[in-house]
Amino acid sequence: MVNFDHYKDAREIAEELRKEKIEHFADRIIKAMEEGSTGTEIFMALRWNIEQILKTKELSCSKTIKDRAICLYMELDKALQ
Repeated sequence: MVNFDHYKDAREIAEELRKEKIEHFADRIIKAMEEGSTGTEIFMALRWNIEQILKTKELSCSKTIKDRAICLYMELDKALQ
């Protein structure tokens, strides 16, 4: 069984978003991790923010970020079941 590191992946996605000059979404991801009180609250906030990122047209320039965001979303969704 492989453990998925949600926090590490979220931080890496935030870094990639910054490189693509999409700082406002990167800030949302980091804020969700810093301001959440519990793991569940953090996961719910991350999932919601990732969903918003996936809906935006700003992300259309980077397939890699989009693919990673989809993977993180699915892992967060699985963890919250």
